[in-house]
Amino acid sequence: MGDTKENSFIPRRIYSGMQEKELFRQIGLTDGETKVYLALLQLGESTIGPIVRESRVTKSKIYDILDRLIDKGFVGYVIRSGKKHFSASDPKMILEYIDQKAEEIEKTKEEADKLIPQLSAKLATMGQRKQAEIYEGFRGVKAVREELISDMKRGDEFLVLGAPKLANEKWEAWLLDFHKRRTARGVGMRIIYNSDAHDYGKIRKRMRFTKVRYLPNELVSPNWIDVFNDSVMFVTILKEPIGFVIRDRTLAQSFRSYFDLMWGISKE
Repeated sequence: MGDTKENSFIPRRIYSGMQEKELFRQIGLTDGETKVYLALLQLGESTIGPIVRESRVTKSKIYDILDRLIDKGFVGYVIRSGKKHFSASDPKMILEYIDQKAEEIEKTKEEADKLIPQLSAKLATMGQRKQAEIYEGFRGVKAVREELISDMKRGDEFLVLGAPKLANEKWEAWLLDFHKRRTARGVGMRIIYNSDAHDYGKIRKRMRFTKVRYLPNELVSPNWIDVFNDSVMFVTILKEPIGFVIRDRTLAQSFRSYFDLMWGISKE
């Protein structure tokens, strides 16, 4: 069975399994640029009028689009009798364009590698002034919890006070993955569960670097507190969870002392 006109133009290793417009979108061409390039593939060498009709791009935009395609190497032109005649470049140019973009990205990555230490230093300076933040929804709470524990190292201890059963019921899959990565890094944890969360506490007790206790029966709350090295996060589970983070080493140390008091009155 013979090839269609389209895939006779486009190299098989690019065309196969991918629609033309999706291909051009992925390599960064606009919808208008794609329409004009494909129109020129159909027309061959052409003046403006037929390109407008074939591509269905307005005449007011066609010159700008052709200029961009010429800059990118997808279109060339010759002047005959004072008129520009445009033509599509060989579709193999797509591969050259992708290779060029890959080289540019690699150079950008190298520049970013050099710049990141400077940006990180600026962020650290800003962080000294940043005191309190609010994160709404599960994604927000999850993201900031992951960020805060990422600064903890082997031998550090992460504290959780008042872990409610409801949180485990809603997010146990993520929490188990969170603790798997925590223990792999050697970060310890003491966690004080609400009294109705024994089933989840038993699971945590089997984890390395982990100690579990339970609040007295009369102390049950839908909220909990995470204590990190330099930060404290308060989480309340309403219809949507809300996390309130304070980045302050002195406050974190104070809450560690408070946690130790609660640990003393909690049950194993």
